[in-house]
Amino acid sequence: MEQINNIINFFKNITKEQVLDVGIALIIIGIFVILSPIFSYLIIKMFKFREKDKRKIKNNPFYKPLKALFISIGIYIGVLVINLPEQAMIICKQLLDISIICIIAKGLVNFVDPKSGIVKRLRNEDKPDGNRTVASFTSKILKYIIYTGAGLLILAVFGINPSSLIAGLGIGSAVVALAAQDFVKSLISGFTMMSDKPFLVGDWIAVGVNEGEVIEISFRCTKIKTSDNSIVTIQNSNFTTNNIINYSRMNQRRYAFDIKLPLETNSDKIEKIVNRIKFVLENNKDVVNGTSQVHFNTIETSGININICMYTEIINYTEYLDFRQKVNQDILKILESEKVSIAYPGQNVYVHQEEKEN
Repeated sequence: MEQINNIINFFKNITKEQVLDVGIALIIIGIFVILSPIFSYLIIKMFKFREKDKRKIKNNPFYKPLKALFISIGIYIGVLVINLPEQAMIICKQLLDISIICIIAKGLVNFVDPKSGIVKRLRNEDKPDGNRTVASFTSKILKYIIYTGAGLLILAVFGINPSSLIAGLGIGSAVVALAAQDFVKSLISGFTMMSDKPFLVGDWIAVGVNEGEVIEISFRCTKIKTSDNSIVTIQNSNFTTNNIINYSRMNQRRYAFDIKLPLETNSDKIEKIVNRIKFVLENNKDVVNGTSQVHFNTIETSGININICMYTEIINYTEYLDFRQKVNQDILKILESEKVSIAYPGQNVYVHQEEKEN
């Protein structure tokens, strides 16, 4: 607070010479602001001398941080010209150090972003989905490391020793560790998932009662989007304790179901229905050849059971639902044309009436 008051008093008691210094300082800052894009461009061009596209150079992850760095240096030089009190200069020096740390950290974060920099080189065009997941996960790890390192350096600027701060946590850190057991489990599970790769971003999976498309994999959790567009966040530890079904890695999907016809349906009608369903399935381009099966299976008290089974190479879940709908509609049309309805659960009750004796 005292340093701030010194700065305020400095401007209250400013002299003509100091006004001139302030003017010079503003000119210096303006020059650095104007020239910062040029300096940034030239520095990046030194390392990317083969790059001819100016737009790509300006999209470089270090371009904007370098601009901010030059402006910060210009502000600091301007402050030196003004010749503020010693305590105020200490604050300005600390602010410059913090800004440099933040700017460098931002540049490194941009560099490890999955869309640019070193992480992008991990991608393989032959396996875009797998490498996208690895790149995203690796990027997040590197970002956490960068932010943590920047935070420790900022503490050091204020004279706080990070090692003594960590040691001072003592018992408190043990309590936090006990409370963070689930977090640690999820974190370890995240690394396990990255090595085993049971699924990737974009896969359609089912785990427990949840089913949907994987949209994000992080240290602690995985997000999936269900068929009704709801976003479900699942702790990574759940993937090590539950079975995972990855529908996206299936070569074919199986569709099997039963239909029940009324008990009064005669045998000729049943045979005709079975043959017509077989014909429709065999001529369906989405049904794998030779996999369709239609059988008069059993006779039950609730009706005559016909078992229908087939395989399709449609893997996408939405397209698979459309396929099932088409098959169901075709079968219903056959039953309607044969004037046969689907049996529904029921029970026949017969009442025996005894004849009265005369």
